[in-house]
Parts: sequence; C-alpha cells; structure tokens
Amino acid sequence: MKNLLLLLFLSLTILTNAQTAIKKELKSIETEEQAEAYLETKKSKKNKILVFNEEKHQSKLAKELIEMPVGFTKNERTQFKKTHYKVIKKEKVPHYRISYIFFDGNKMDASKIYDLRKTIMVEHGKGVPFEDLANKYSMAKNTRKGADSGWVKDGDMPIEIENEAFNLKHQVNDIYDVKTEKDNGYYIIKKTYRIKEIREVSVLKVLETID
Repeated sequence: MKNLLLLLFLSLTILTNAQTAIKKELKSIETEEQAEAYLETKKSKKNKILVFNEEKHQSKLAKELIEMPVGFTKNERTQFKKTHYKVIKKEKVPHYRISYIFFDGNKMDASKIYDLRKTIMVEHGKGVPFEDLANKYSMAKNTRKGADSGWVKDGDMPIEIENEAFNLKHQVNDIYDVKTEKDNGYYIIKKTYRIKEIREVSVLKVLETID
C-alpha cells in the first residue's frame, strides 16, 4: 500500500512538474518570432501558430481568442490531453472582397475570351446577375459560391488582382478586367464591398499529452 501511494505521488509530481514547465515556457513567449523559435524545439505537427479572423472563423474558441488580450492563455482539457492557446499578436488587417469570372489563357484563345467578355457585359447590362454569368461562363471553382472571393488580404490572390482591389478608383459594383501573368489568367471582376479592416489574432497552439 505504501509503495502504491509512493508511485502515485511520484506520478503526480512528474505530471505537475511537466505542466509547470510548459506554463513557464509559454509565459516567456511574447512575440511571433519567439513562438516560431519555440516550435523549432517542439517538433510536432500538432504544435503550430494559428491565425483566427473575426469574419472567417465563427467558432466559440475563435471568438474567445479574438477577444483575449495579447499574452493571455486559454487552456482546454480532455481526459488524455491539454491544449494551450497563447495569444501572441492582434492586429487589424485590410481585406477586400470581390466577385470574378475567370478564363484560363492556357486553355482558351485570347480572341475567344474577348468575345465572351463582350457577351458577358451585354448580358449583365440587360440585368443578368453577375453570379449567374459566372456560373455559366467562368472556369473558376468559386462559381459554387456565387463567384464570391470571400474576405481576402495581401498574398491570397495574384498581385495584379490585389493592386486593383486596393485601388480606390474602383467603386462598389464597378466591373473591370485584370490580366495575370503567372497563370496567364483573364479576370472579369466586380467590386462587391468596400475595403474593410478585420481583426485577426495569431495564437500559439501547444498540445500537452496527459499520461
């Protein structure tokens, strides 16, 4: 009985020390660079930096983390594991939102694309909704979403599209063309929203196994 109690005490001590060590490690992390360096010492795909966006992520966890101050940690525990989420950065990031019709210049001749563009503009001028035209003509996969890009930011789409999306000369409901060099793409774009600053939070996620 004494040996059993001793083993239980030692196990609890080891577990407590391990948990305390992780808490101390997380407490010392204050920047994204420190978090990345920390992950280099914790080789696991389950440990990572996550980015939550208040428009894209609507889970209870995401909403809680977005509202937490930088430096705070949230813990979630199950029978076999404990997950730590430490907020390491919060910022407001400019996003844009468009609808677009895409033609692949590698698969379609430029003259054919030009003719289709004229047809699309005529039909839209007669009142055909842009999303219906996208569903009929576009070669992009986003036709399932009504040709909507969702809220996107720098780095999410080709640079030529981003340059025009942030160009203030385009007003909501304006339609314009963009040619992209890398994928030889032709885009007919409709601006659907004004540029919007959206809150994002970077979170260090660390998984702790409970024996």
